[in-house]
Amino acid sequence: MLDLFGASSFRSVTLALEIGLFETIADVDRPLTAEDLADRLDAHPDGIAVFCNFLVSEGYLEAVGDRYRLTGMTEKWLLAESETNMGPWLTYWNDLVFPFWEQELETAIREGEPSQSIYEWFDEDPDRWETAQEGFRATASLLVDDVVDSMTVPAGQSRLLDVGGGHGLYAMELCRRHPKLSATVFDYPGAIDAMEDDIPDELAGRLGTRTGDYWTDDLGEGYDMALLFNVVHAHSPAENTALFERVRDALAPGGRIVVLDQWEGSGRTPVSRAGLRFVALTYHTTLGANVYEHDEVSSWLQAAGFTGIQRQSVGPISGMAIVEATKQ
Repeated sequence: MLDLFGASSFRSVTLALEIGLFETIADVDRPLTAEDLADRLDAHPDGIAVFCNFLVSEGYLEAVGDRYRLTGMTEKWLLAESETNMGPWLTYWNDLVFPFWEQELETAIREGEPSQSIYEWFDEDPDRWETAQEGFRATASLLVDDVVDSMTVPAGQSRLLDVGGGHGLYAMELCRRHPKLSATVFDYPGAIDAMEDDIPDELAGRLGTRTGDYWTDDLGEGYDMALLFNVVHAHSPAENTALFERVRDALAPGGRIVVLDQWEGSGRTPVSRAGLRFVALTYHTTLGANVYEHDEVSSWLQAAGFTGIQRQSVGPISGMAIVEATKQ
């Protein structure tokens, strides 16, 4: 029954985001009745009343007599003006991931992989990339400070490569904190197209982009540091070793690589272990991929010619950690 309630709650929240229910309530300085909301949202008051009462039971709204107002949870996590707005992440799952699951889950279970990756599916419609990048950016906003705080950036480093960097949020924050650092975000054209308008004016001269396939296209050379964030889970062990070798070749002598992902075996509670299993099923369904153990990534880095491998847990998300190493 709890799973059924959870599914209903998720769909109700994403619909509330879609029709602008939360923003409509936030725009006025008083609680609103179902009739008030129906007028503003072009909906039926009976439907709005039933809908809002369910959202009250789920903790997203508070009833004040026959009126409704937002809870603190909704104000923090689901309003566009909030720095911790996770609405785009929920929209990403509702509009993209779960429809892709519906299309590919059985195939992935029966055949061992989906008929196409979710990224290939994104390429069929540029709007999908825009929705995806907004979702990725929302979750990265929760992690970026912890991740950058945990990274080692030796003095004098000036060139950064962000492989598969998509939204570019990590590269942007590193450039803000290190004024002498410039960055290149490398990703598929659809991902880069979706993020280029988000480059702040103050970083326009220091943050560039490069489109291509990181398996075959030139990554450049002479970088002091390279990021591979949420990349390795999409590839096989042999592919990851080969990718690390390509990144090593793009680094200057003594250059550093930083890998961010969720690692198997790092869940310490039943909830965190369930979270990692959910991530593993998602990767399998959307990419034909998996969650790897830290020891595996360490062995790939060693095989690719990196030393001084260190791990640091980061952020509130279960099993998330960075792994740093230096080019021999």
